[in-house]
Amino acid sequence: MWWREVLKKIFKFSKERLLDKFDNLSVRKKLLLVYILCVLIPTIVSHLIFTIFIVKNLQQQKINQIKSAFNILNTNVKRVIDEAILYSNILYTDDLLNDMLDIDYHGMDDFYSNYIQYLRNRIYQGRNVYSNIARVTIYTNNPTILNSDGYKKLNIQEVNEWYNKLINNPQGIVVIPTSDSGVNGEEGYVSLIRNLNQYEQRSTATGNNSKYTKIAKIDIYLSSFFNSINFEVFGGEIYLLDNSNRIIAAHTYNSLIFTKPFIKFEEDKFIPEGSYVFVNNLDINLLNGWKLVGVFSRSYMMGEIYKAVEFILFISILSLLFATLLIRLITSSISNRLELLERHIRKVKKQHFEILTCKEGNDEIGSLIREVNNMTVRLKELIEKEMLSEIQKKTLEVEKKQAEINALQSQINPHFLFNTLDSIRMRSVLKNELETAEIIKYLTRTLRRLIYWGNDITTVQEEINFVEDFLKIQQYRFGEKLAYEIFVEEDAKNCLIPKMTIQPLVENACIHGIEEKEGNGRIVIRVKKEGIKLAIEVVDNGVGMNEKKLEELYANINNPLYDKSIGLKNVYRRLMLYYNDNAEFYIESSFQKGTKVIIKLPLELSAFVHRI
Repeated sequence: MWWREVLKKIFKFSKERLLDKFDNLSVRKKLLLVYILCVLIPTIVSHLIFTIFIVKNLQQQKINQIKSAFNILNTNVKRVIDEAILYSNILYTDDLLNDMLDIDYHGMDDFYSNYIQYLRNRIYQGRNVYSNIARVTIYTNNPTILNSDGYKKLNIQEVNEWYNKLINNPQGIVVIPTSDSGVNGEEGYVSLIRNLNQYEQRSTATGNNSKYTKIAKIDIYLSSFFNSINFEVFGGEIYLLDNSNRIIAAHTYNSLIFTKPFIKFEEDKFIPEGSYVFVNNLDINLLNGWKLVGVFSRSYMMGEIYKAVEFILFISILSLLFATLLIRLITSSISNRLELLERHIRKVKKQHFEILTCKEGNDEIGSLIREVNNMTVRLKELIEKEMLSEIQKKTLEVEKKQAEINALQSQINPHFLFNTLDSIRMRSVLKNELETAEIIKYLTRTLRRLIYWGNDITTVQEEINFVEDFLKIQQYRFGEKLAYEIFVEEDAKNCLIPKMTIQPLVENACIHGIEEKEGNGRIVIRVKKEGIKLAIEVVDNGVGMNEKKLEELYANINNPLYDKSIGLKNVYRRLMLYYNDNAEFYIESSFQKGTKVIIKLPLELSAFVHRI
């Protein structure tokens, strides 16, 4: 159809125009465009989508955690109230208790006799069986009952706060917050109050046959509502509000606070700006209108999210940096050689017949460079045969200078290595990666000592410092698995010994002793004077050796042709050479118990040693 032909022509025209524009771009710009369109933008977009996904998941996880905690609190409050109701049912249906509260007692002795025999035990039973119950008090208007532990005369004026609510309640049971004096150091309570007379009204046909009014008041520890939550890992503030929106209790910063008198919960006072608020209505009939209000700071709600975003940002920057460096290397490999080749061809055009010297590579550009070089050589031979020797001479001079530069560069490389390590260490310090910075510091000191060897002789203190740097690097590798102790007597610190006398022994203990051990390892180094000799001990609790393996080890270090146990052999042979066979070298080992290496050296070195 005609419109297909039109579309094909438009597509072909657009493609040609686009290719023309690309052809006019330099290779470096083309590669940069590929990097932006295929690496930079996709990486940023994918990491942005991933970050949004992670943030939403973490937010939902935090909300679910808070909801779960509120559900636990709700269940715990219901359980505590149900326990109090259960105990009130016992009192409610106790016929003997009701009968004894209706008796007209003849004086104090008569009442206390019955109190000790039954009434007191009935009250104590509730407090002993139900740990959440602080106290139980039964109020009655029986004038012959005396005020005692658990029983009080009903004074309507004193209990007017809850008496009218109880009488007007058709169920005969209410729950109210209490601000009475404390029990067992507690200050906050919730009281379950029940009319005990209603049991007879439901169970008899003649109506209420009780002589006196009887009301049970069960005080519950308010702190028992919050026992089910570990507030050390659960941040924020939780308020318990009654149906009048009064604060009954508040748990803030690992402390349970009771308010006396009860105060109104006002948002502008108790909810800081930017905080997150969660409201949970208690699903309990007797606590209708009560609720839990959680106030959580922005740092608590968003702390993990900020960390996740920082981590994702770090990974994004790291991946972009890696991709950028990789693209940079590839771009440099292509564009640099093409630019060199372009400049070289221009020189050839001006009759500057020089060989293009660079890393050619084995790709198409490398083949092109080689072909151009071959062409240049042939042109030189045809045009200026007599100048060949001069060109070769100049080429040799260039190569000589390059060799001199390389020689100088080989001297600069260690300095560059140390500067690089110091730069990495300072960067780690700035990023608060102090452990990494410390390890780089120890590694730098170790490399500096190995590269700039200097004199073969050192002091015990310098050797111990080198050993301690090595052990700290090993601790970074092994973690808590490796522990060490170093004991050096004060008068032994300035004694002279050959370099690398102790370090190979410690390295051997780490690799062959501690690394193969399943549990934690320990290395102990002791240096002290023993008469006219210096004693060095390196002890580990590693896997050790049996007698056969120990005998093989002694044979190996004394055999110059054997290529195993190189570290121990080097120490042994060097000590024998330095001290003219006057050094003592012992190894003690037990399988699965550990190994001890003992070296005893003369305090005086041979004269030729000081000249090394």
